[in-house]
This record gives sequence, structure tokens and C-alpha cells, in this order.
Amino acid sequence: MSVLRPLDKQPGLNTATILLVGTEDALLQQLADSMLKEDCASELKVHLARSLPLPSNVNRPRIDLIMFVVNLHSKYSLRNVEESLRHVDATFFLGKVGFLATGGGRLP
Repeated sequence: MSVLRPLDKQPGLNTATILLVGTEDALLQQLADSMLKEDCASELKVHLARSLPLPSNVNRPRIDLIMFVVNLHSKYSLRNVEESLRHVDATFFLGKVGFLATGGGRLP
């Protein structure tokens, strides 16, 4: 089982890597595209994952921020985030993890 730790790798110069974790692929892709369109002084890399843990045999960059996307109308979405949190080191929660709730504006 691979646990994500914030200081496992050296940071890239002027580079930030964000990992978006959620069950809705289209929403994650739309969010990633919106983030990449913004003009910023540093290079931004966005990676998408349906759940954690990530494959351990893949060479990936250091992850600077993990954003968990939860659909408020889906129990599976919440369960997926709960299961994924087990694969994140506790030190990530010191300013390197965020939660984004979606679906709150829809009325039944």
C-alpha cells in the first residue's frame, strides 16, 4: 500500500503539482482545464485520479496539493474519498489537502 507523503521528493523549480481526486471524470477534467487556463508565474501541473492509492510503479512528480472532490448527492463519492484518505500521510493535512463539495446548488 502506497501512502502519499508531502516531502518524499524534491520540489521542482517554479512548479506546482495538484492532484484532483474524485469519481466524476468530466468534472475533474473541467476543473483541471479551468486551473490551467489561469495565468500564473509558476508552471502548474494537474493530475487526475479516481481514488487513492496511486500506482507505486509510476514515476510521478512531487504532489504539492491534494484536492478531494465530493458530490453531495452521491454516497459513492463520499465513500471513495473516505477510503482514499487512508492513503494520505497525516502531515499532508497541514495545508496541503483541500475538499471541494459539488452538487449543493441543485434542488431535489
